[in-house]
Amino acid sequence: MSLYQQIAKKIRQKIENGDYQPGEALPRQAELANEFNTSRVTIQKSLDMLFNDNLIIRRQGSGTFVSPTYSSALDIISSQYGGTTQLFSGKAKVSTKVLHFEIRLPTPEESKKLNTSETVPVYDIYRLRFLDNEPYELTKSIMPLSVITNLTEEVATGSIFSFIKNELHLEIGSAVRRISADKANNDDVSYLNCRNDDPVLQVSQTISLTDGRIFEYSHTRHRYDKGSIVVFNKMPIS
Repeated sequence: MSLYQQIAKKIRQKIENGDYQPGEALPRQAELANEFNTSRVTIQKSLDMLFNDNLIIRRQGSGTFVSPTYSSALDIISSQYGGTTQLFSGKAKVSTKVLHFEIRLPTPEESKKLNTSETVPVYDIYRLRFLDNEPYELTKSIMPLSVITNLTEEVATGSIFSFIKNELHLEIGSAVRRISADKANNDDVSYLNCRNDDPVLQVSQTISLTDGRIFEYSHTRHRYDKGSIVVFNKMPIS
């Protein structure tokens, strides 16, 4: 990673941590150059990266400001279903610990959600995902072997969605999500470092391929302070 990319990442982290608030002016380029012991040209390239990512805005004669519409890099757009690794590409390092991996027969509810027979085996995968080595989410995924093949525990330590697209050459289509709040359970306390009385954001979803086959039924639990779900609605044109 080049120096200007490293500086852009550090400024991004300050914005995400709330050191710089939405609408707040950033230090001038000369001050940033002094802070990072580099040239103004390098700072300009760093700011260009943040500008292209819509994190900052420029006002002629006034300086550079955090975008007033900025939302946390941990926020999830409700229509996004490319997987955690893709979602945070370039924003944070994603790593995974597989807590459970087995092949078994589905429960009646699981087979109904996956639109398969109860005789079709499924992968049962339970994973803890980290962002920059900090616990981010717990995900329990059920996938039918009739759709997803050759999935291993080793693959599950990385991006399953990348495996589906790049190795199985399947195209991911649409997702149906249900978002709800819950109280922290024992796993949330153990793995996400929640307290017993902390709220937890839970997302249940079924995801289909472009050919309509459902390949995943999952439940994901997030710490309440690790981002939010952002919903965009298209307004009708009058």
